[in-house]
Amino acid sequence: LKPFWLRALLRTAVTLDLRIPAPTRALACATAAYVRKMPTKMLVAAVAGAACATCAAAMCEVSVGGISVRVSRKGASAFRLNILPPGTEPFANPMVDPELCEAHPDTQGIGKKRCEVASEHGKLIVCSAGVVTVVDAAGRTLTKSEPISLAGKLVLSSSGGKLYGRGAAPQDAKELTATSVTPKVYNRATYTPYYYSTDGYGALGAVKVDRWTGPEMNLTYATDGAKVTWDYGQAAFQLHFMPAASLDEGTKAYYELIGRPAMPPRYTFGFGASRWGWESRVYVEEVLKNFSMGGFGLDYMIIDFEWFMNETDYDYDEHGKPFYADFGWNKALFDEPRAQLEQYRKEYGVRMAGIRKPRIGNSTALQLLKANGWILPNGEPGGSYPPDGHYADGRSVDYSIAGARQWYAKEMEHYTQGDNGVDFWWNDEGETNYFTFWYWNVAQVQALKNTQPNKRFFSLNRAWSPGMARIGAAVWTGDVNADWVDLADTPAMMLNWVLGGAPYVGCDIGGFNGETNGPHLTRWLQVGVFMPVMRVHSVIWATAHFPWNFGEAAAAAIKKTIQLRYRLVPYHYSLAHRLYATHENWIRPLVAEFPSDAEAASIVSQWMDGDILCAPVVREDSAKSIYLPAGTKWFALAAGSGASELFEGGQHLTDIADLEEIPAFVRPGAVLPLADAVLNTDSLAGGTLNVEVYAGADGSFDFVDDDGETTGYATGERRMVAMTWVDSERLFSWTVVGDFPSASAIGFAKLSVTVFAEDGAGGVRATHIGTADIGEGGVMAPEGVLVTA
Repeated sequence: LKPFWLRALLRTAVTLDLRIPAPTRALACATAAYVRKMPTKMLVAAVAGAACATCAAAMCEVSVGGISVRVSRKGASAFRLNILPPGTEPFANPMVDPELCEAHPDTQGIGKKRCEVASEHGKLIVCSAGVVTVVDAAGRTLTKSEPISLAGKLVLSSSGGKLYGRGAAPQDAKELTATSVTPKVYNRATYTPYYYSTDGYGALGAVKVDRWTGPEMNLTYATDGAKVTWDYGQAAFQLHFMPAASLDEGTKAYYELIGRPAMPPRYTFGFGASRWGWESRVYVEEVLKNFSMGGFGLDYMIIDFEWFMNETDYDYDEHGKPFYADFGWNKALFDEPRAQLEQYRKEYGVRMAGIRKPRIGNSTALQLLKANGWILPNGEPGGSYPPDGHYADGRSVDYSIAGARQWYAKEMEHYTQGDNGVDFWWNDEGETNYFTFWYWNVAQVQALKNTQPNKRFFSLNRAWSPGMARIGAAVWTGDVNADWVDLADTPAMMLNWVLGGAPYVGCDIGGFNGETNGPHLTRWLQVGVFMPVMRVHSVIWATAHFPWNFGEAAAAAIKKTIQLRYRLVPYHYSLAHRLYATHENWIRPLVAEFPSDAEAASIVSQWMDGDILCAPVVREDSAKSIYLPAGTKWFALAAGSGASELFEGGQHLTDIADLEEIPAFVRPGAVLPLADAVLNTDSLAGGTLNVEVYAGADGSFDFVDDDGETTGYATGERRMVAMTWVDSERLFSWTVVGDFPSASAIGFAKLSVTVFAEDGAGGVRATHIGTADIGEGGVMAPEGVLVTA
């Protein structure tokens, strides 16, 4: 058998059923361990995690100067250390996936002089003197602590380890590494209690957060290169260690701990139009018509306050106002909400999202909430970061209370009943507590489950805490300014937030505050093409960031930009499936892909989007500032244009870019599944998968498709087209694994392959080698040979 057939057979055997019975776990784990070594890894990690996890009931504890120190293993990749000073108790940590079992294999038991917990990744050891040691699978010490004491600090050794994953604000966005961090959430700033250290491990810390905590966790970590110090005061402290040899392996272990990111609905991989200031139903429908008639792709619109009320609540006192309808519809925009939303979906393929605030404006509702003790003691921090004052005091719901969440879910249910309701939520101004966004989303998830239990949940949030992605929560980078500074900072903010545990990041393209212009908006949109979430947004008094508002040249460039976004939908959607299955980020800094390239290490204006190196222009003078990492050649991304160029690695590109130019590159061996430039993702149904192969090395890619709307993917309702390019044989092949109920109606039907290769004269030749039904698989070659399985 050819290698690609062998790989397909193995993948099929392992991925048929995620729920492998206990008697076959050993075989399943052994098979998964083998398949992980293959180039194609899609869906294997999910099986390995489900099949190999075990739980035990033992507890390992040592006492250190009156401090209880408890150790265990959390899931397959993390060790949990609980430090409990006198008078404290363990606490629930919402950042950690609650479905992970807590295992205690290889422990020495209660009251012993030493606790040791082991896994295939290494060991966590605590001796009676209070020294904590973390070692890897080879027995190498990764970090070792000073003795635990009542001083309330855990001091860990470091060999100059660099710390990634802290999150960011504009002030430090262009630095990927951390020196001192306090976990906090504000407008335009999220910092996490997590890092990956190049010493070879990841760490996620936590102290208890209650309703009095506010936006900042009472915890810090800092490094001076020789040590990392966690300062937790006199509180109970929980720290998870994850031995991992690289930044990418650290990310996988991190998602194992905080939960695999849920698949967003397919339409979120398209383009979204948002603004504050949708004036009326006539205006909404005029905008939708302009997008359609102008050939500008659009999948969703997001509407601010005006979708449910005709005034804002910013100046309300703690009593609210009796007429304010927090859970209503504004008839100026939606006099027939169900009929309108059905019409917009059928006629334009467009869905609707509405803004939500975590506070309440209605007087009667506020009286109920206060009577039950469901209002937080503080309001929302004002301004940007650092914050300026506060507002909405006495009106912010405490979603950490189950009763408050149940009340809120009940009030929200009517919006999501049936097929023609609000599709997702845009959650704004929830920085009232470090975990407000988490618990608020939990309430919204419950509202959806009460009405449509099989529908995927999705939300877009202004700040976040680790673990929110496992329930479908995405983020955006806050109320950015309409200037070139914030545009240039956007890639760096995205990379820092992704490393911190928020894999689905968007931004207010064009800038929220202030006026943009044609070139500025175009360049920002070109960045957005390669971000997980792509949407424009603007303040009420600014010109809406719609393509036709900024002149013909900008409109033409924007149209081409949005078309590229839609061509990339199958590619991005498959990468999201890979993230769900294997915990591999698809948005990554260059340092993750090229760790030995010193020049790439600090670059934050470029990033990897799967196999694509993205280097969009972010300067007002349109000058490129691109570094192509050494050790490989680079093709210019064709992406449906039919043309490419070839560049040597290790060089800088600094020429001037045309307004329509979007610099992006791939290496030899890249295999990219693309779509036609449709106007919405509904129009992808039954279309052709346009595969681009960049010759010069072997390559593979797993295209994954499903119904795009439901949670069926989590139980195996998906189709994978495993594509392989064998460069020495000039052979392209594909095999099909799995299916989903509506595949024949909405799945891709055909596959068309174009190969880009050096032409021997310094250029690139594009050869279309064939089009075929996807069927169950087949083989193509540049000579036109076609064999369908």
